[in-house]
Amino acid sequence: MRPPRLLLTVFVIAICSARLWHTTVGDESSSELDVGRGHLKPFGFQRDPTETTEELDYVPHPVVFYEKYVKPHKPVVFRGAAKMSQAYHLWTEDYIRKEYGNLTVRLEGKSEGDSRVPRGEGGILGRDTLDHFMRNYQSMNAYVISQVPGPMEKDVAIPRCLLCGSFARGIQEVHLFMSAGGGRTLIHQDPYENVHCVFNGTKEWLLIDPKQSDLVYLSRDSLQEFGGYSEVNIDAVDLIKFPKIKDVKFSHVTMNKGDCIYMPSGYLHQVRSNGYMNSAVAIWFSFFTKTHQFDSSDCMVGDSTESLRSIDFKPMSQVDVLWKYDGYSDLNQGHMDIYVLRTVLLTSADEDGKIWLEPFTVHFLQVHDDEEVDDGDNDDVSDEVQFMREQFIHLLDPDGRGYVTVEEINSLTIDQLKTLLLTFDPTDVSNTVEFEYSHISFEEIINLTEKLLESGDKFLGEDFVKRYVNDIGGTAQKADEILSALGASRDEFVTKNMVQMNIEQAVEKFRLARVHDPTVEHMWFEHLLRHDEL
Repeated sequence: MRPPRLLLTVFVIAICSARLWHTTVGDESSSELDVGRGHLKPFGFQRDPTETTEELDYVPHPVVFYEKYVKPHKPVVFRGAAKMSQAYHLWTEDYIRKEYGNLTVRLEGKSEGDSRVPRGEGGILGRDTLDHFMRNYQSMNAYVISQVPGPMEKDVAIPRCLLCGSFARGIQEVHLFMSAGGGRTLIHQDPYENVHCVFNGTKEWLLIDPKQSDLVYLSRDSLQEFGGYSEVNIDAVDLIKFPKIKDVKFSHVTMNKGDCIYMPSGYLHQVRSNGYMNSAVAIWFSFFTKTHQFDSSDCMVGDSTESLRSIDFKPMSQVDVLWKYDGYSDLNQGHMDIYVLRTVLLTSADEDGKIWLEPFTVHFLQVHDDEEVDDGDNDDVSDEVQFMREQFIHLLDPDGRGYVTVEEINSLTIDQLKTLLLTFDPTDVSNTVEFEYSHISFEEIINLTEKLLESGDKFLGEDFVKRYVNDIGGTAQKADEILSALGASRDEFVTKNMVQMNIEQAVEKFRLARVHDPTVEHMWFEHLLRHDEL
């Protein structure tokens, strides 16, 4: 069992004298003497790296990998392991455009924390074709963070350490990263175990043992989730606001083209990407708990020496990954872990080994809505939530007994667990083509029309489009759609009366759009903490 995840209460320490001095004295060298080394400098400048991360020039057998690294929650670098992937040898700008240019990938801002979602080909928010991206990525404030599109799977090798036992049955998803370099992450921890491999460029990793969680100022949400991030600005660390950062001990790892690193779930790290073209993949797989333990029964068949040799790298196209992406439609990225679902069910059993499904769904399958606080009365929740619960119960208990046994939960197949999960964990809105309806609030649109009407009783449609794109961060296509619902086009005027008559219809899709709700994840996390599973 791995060490329990340490929780953090974020303390923002206000030092009155330091704040007063900081506002009155502008000399940076004096500031550093008084506040500490590396004030307002990038994270990592506050002290020298004092920790080390083990490095291997080979990838171990899965059983060895589990015992030496996964079980003790210990990062390790596999030098040269990414050379087994065709991507290492083939991925150039021209090759990607020629072979995969028509595929669609997901975009984010180059720096984590950017509120603006980039627009790709056709102006679609958060999506782009690889052809358009590779032609423009050097000047775009965007990078690809997407599931690997299906046709590209043959170029990505899954390392031998993940090809048998519970590892092989728990590869959740494989993320593709592509950028022009210069991207950086916040200090964060991932919700899954991770093997990260670099095909182009380099990456600088700063690794922080999670026992130091109390020093990195994790966000409030991070205290309730399997992943999490620090509120510290990693480009300019404010040691007055975040003084404990200077005490963080870390190791520094440079990953070169062709290297891989194992990063345990919950292990804190911060990454900077470099190089003209930077490409990499992250292979996310399930973590283990007291209930969900590592099974190596199919790893050592016959003579153990021979079985060590027989496990080798395989293309992703030949490996069972739980959530894949075809490269064209909505992504399946970011689902909760099916094995965590099984663990939550098993740890909810009574002394007779029964999980009573109605109280289970009432407690765990909720949405965060002040008007839908569930006291056990089905009349208190929406039809959508009630339908979700009924689906979940029917899948587990088609005969209507009211419960399911521990033995039945343990016998559920991967496909059955995925179907159960999807009843309450649909595709994240950020992975859909219609993400814009969820990303932009209908209030922002209404407020924009009110501002445009402040100087008169009408405004030009073209002005609305420009403000919608530049001020709110939407796309011209959706702006035109809103204008049409208001009864105008770009070269026509929208009157105050048109807004009053048509605004509700114009913003209806934005008002009704689904938003990401982390309530279920928070409840799972708290439940597993209480049962000492993390």
